[in-house]
Amino acid sequence: MGLQRSTMAMLLLMMFTLSSALDMSIISYDEGHPDKSKSSWRTDDEVMVMYEEWLVKHGKAYNGLGEKERRFKIFKDNLRFIDEHNADEIHSFKVGLNRLADLTNEEYRAMYLGTKKSSNKVSKKSNRYAPRVGEELPASIDWREKGAVVPVKDQGSCGTCSLTPIGF
Repeated sequence: MGLQRSTMAMLLLMMFTLSSALDMSIISYDEGHPDKSKSSWRTDDEVMVMYEEWLVKHGKAYNGLGEKERRFKIFKDNLRFIDEHNADEIHSFKVGLNRLADLTNEEYRAMYLGTKKSSNKVSKKSNRYAPRVGEELPASIDWREKGAVVPVKDQGSCGTCSLTPIGF
């Protein structure tokens, strides 16, 4: 019982840490992203071979016109981050390629951290749960006693929290 509670507490702490971090993905990517291809690094041909092998390994296929080339740029940036991170000896851990290596920072956040693009729709504020005049509310409520708290679950990529490992 004690081990189960400490495990649950650790999972909750991990979820909180993941959801509150400022930059969970490895890099931001946009058209203005600096091109470091002039520096001494892998050649485009070497990266393309790695990319093609990665596509096969992870069963990736892109249907959109130019999508494969766009994903290659993102993959290349993520691979450069991996190489630079792993070459830096101040880190106590290494990172590597996984199935998420073709995602931008924004895509990763939207898929796995529950962030959504804001919509322009204006919703009316509901006062459904506002206290009524003269109503006395308790100072606190233990929702565990009311059965409202359930064990932590991995909800996958449904748009909410996920315990997906990070690191490309």
